[in-house]
Amino acid sequence: MMRDKVLLSILILLIIAGWGLYGFEYYRSINNDNYHGRIYHRQAPPFTLTDHNGEKLRLDKYRDKIVLIAWGYTNCPDICPLTLGKLNTVMDDLGEQAQDVRVLYITVDPERDTQKRLKSYVPYFNESFIGLTGTREEIDNLAREYGVTIVKHPPVYGRGRYDTWDRYLMTHTNTIYLVDKNGRLYLTYPHHMHDAKGISQDIKMLLKDRG
Repeated sequence: MMRDKVLLSILILLIIAGWGLYGFEYYRSINNDNYHGRIYHRQAPPFTLTDHNGEKLRLDKYRDKIVLIAWGYTNCPDICPLTLGKLNTVMDDLGEQAQDVRVLYITVDPERDTQKRLKSYVPYFNESFIGLTGTREEIDNLAREYGVTIVKHPPVYGRGRYDTWDRYLMTHTNTIYLVDKNGRLYLTYPHHMHDAKGISQDIKMLLKDRG
């Protein structure tokens, strides 16, 4: 008799534990797993940089928008233009909701990426995209705040007699950062998560949930 009561108690505890685990997984799924990006949840590091029109731009200027922040440089031979192209696809997929989104492209190569150069490069992918630059110190300090690694490689010189201009490549973290309307760094998209459809779906959910 006592043994039956013990077994019944154990069974009840297992059922309760099972339902508790189910509830936890369900809660986690509706709060995290519905997003394509990685949940981050911290206040976005503020900054003031110079945009491609020569104006000072503060991040909190777009407090009422969803902001996507990407890092790169105009001499990048592959990854950077691909990233900007995918962000343009995101904007296309959003349709009219794209007016509630801003894309900021921060150069990791301010020595070459002047305001004029950024203005001829960044809006080529989408007229609403904004290129940002600053001093080397400003860029490096902000990169540390966002966890972005920047490495400048030694220059490679041309092979021709008159081809002596220096060319160098930059290695940098290729993560896209999503800042929500409240100024929180809400989601991140490492390089392997640069899926335009996934990013646009995340934005649609955030715009719907927060009005």
